[in-house]
Amino acid sequence: MVIADTALWIAGVAIILAVPLTFMAANWVRKNVDHGEARFDTRNASESDEETK
Repeated sequence: MVIADTALWIAGVAIILAVPLTFMAANWVRKNVDHGEARFDTRNASESDEETK
């Protein structure tokens, strides 16, 4: 039977949590942070172009 020490357990838990927490943070940033860029539809026309028509 192999007994892992405390540091190995901490490292394992950190690795297991890293991926889902990274995606959660990325999704939060994508939804909540103003990136200052125009959004384009499928015709590559800016949404603000339609408002000026």
